[in-house]
Amino acid sequence: MSPPAPTATGRPRAAVPRWAVAVLVGLMVGALTSPAQTLLGSTVLSGLTNAVGPWLVAPFLVAARARTPRAAAWVGVLACVAQVPGYYAVSAARGFAITPVTVAQWTLAGVVGGAALGLAGWSWWTPRGRWCGLGAALLVAVWLAEGVVLFGLVLGYTGQALVACGVGVALALLLGRHEQQHRALLRWLLPAVAVGALGFAVALLVL
Repeated sequence: MSPPAPTATGRPRAAVPRWAVAVLVGLMVGALTSPAQTLLGSTVLSGLTNAVGPWLVAPFLVAARARTPRAAAWVGVLACVAQVPGYYAVSAARGFAITPVTVAQWTLAGVVGGAALGLAGWSWWTPRGRWCGLGAALLVAVWLAEGVVLFGLVLGYTGQALVACGVGVALALLLGRHEQQHRALLRWLLPAVAVGALGFAVALLVL
């Protein structure tokens, strides 16, 4: 990692802490989600603002360059959980009713999902040995599993299902380019999708 760039006074410019970036990104994504749901709510793109997959992209990317797996997990949790107050604050300002139980449920989900996808992001950026490809496969699997299970089988929204699966395929192509992980990603994809489908089944029972 290169040293901070010097300022006009000759002193090095302090880097913004990664945890602060994670919180800021999470708040912004959450805040933008509420109006985006209204804008896209009647289109096949509604799944991009009313689903789990989009909220897991932020912790994945923000935590990718963390120094250690533990740091990646914490950064992922901060980014994911921060989306909850960002979303509900804007939703409340727009006149929507907010229930504490729902906020608590999504906060808990943010802790679990943020930690898992934070680690996945770190694993993707720092591929090692037999675990190479697993991190990228987890994010791809979230989109594929949500498209097939939630939008396809449960809700019967064919258009939204195709969009979610299309995003999953695009992510596989893009993420796999880093350190040439395409083949390793494919090796992990089937079990990752199975775990993702199970996770969505459990979430539907709990949330």
